[in-house]
Amino acid sequence: LAVLACAAGASAAADEVIDKNQQIAELIDLHDLATSVSIGNYYLKQESLVAIRSLLTRLGKEEKLGPGWNARNAEWQRAEEMLLQLIMAKVADDFTSLDWLKPQWQDLDSREFSAEELDVLLAHFHSDVGRKQAKIVDHTVSTHVITTLSFSGKLKDIAGVQEERSRMQHIWNKEDDDMRFSIQDATNAEGQRFAYSALGKKYFVTAILKLTGIISRRIDELAVALPKEVDARADRVRPLLQEFKSGRG
Repeated sequence: LAVLACAAGASAAADEVIDKNQQIAELIDLHDLATSVSIGNYYLKQESLVAIRSLLTRLGKEEKLGPGWNARNAEWQRAEEMLLQLIMAKVADDFTSLDWLKPQWQDLDSREFSAEELDVLLAHFHSDVGRKQAKIVDHTVSTHVITTLSFSGKLKDIAGVQEERSRMQHIWNKEDDDMRFSIQDATNAEGQRFAYSALGKKYFVTAILKLTGIISRRIDELAVALPKEVDARADRVRPLLQEFKSGRG
């Protein structure tokens, strides 16, 4: 009987974990981090291009290609585009997909919130005012992400990132418009109560500060690794250097 009781207890505990994981997955799905992703993509493309151009310059010196080997040259441009496609495909897997974030977000919410609290959070964020507040959380996360990059002087104005910058600004502006609502609206009373409640404050701290930290660290880690990732693919563009050398006669 004791063995049966222990087995039943273990089974019930496992079911509780599964139920809680499902609650957290549902809560995560109520958020949209598209703006934060676009900021990261913009910065990581910038750093990719910096690393690629540094490699191409170095290879040109090693091969004694002379001043004609520069960004205006067709072979350089093809080499840059080839490397950029390879590196940004890796960025898509390692960052843009957010597959890396979901397990960490799941663990964070599992530590911070009980099943009962998750029930309250889900009920609130499924309401009209709750959905609006979820957008505010998402926008505040993206604000912290770009502020961290801006204040540390990491964002630069270089050629080749205009498309990502425009996309980022478009998504940012749309998110900013979508999250706005009048605090005088009578229907916002529940939103005010939630924001000032202990659970509301706890959620905003967890979702904004801790989640922002996770995202910013990931961006930094990937950016630091980019020069090595670029250098590891140097052999892919060496034929273009030889093509340039042959074309000079």
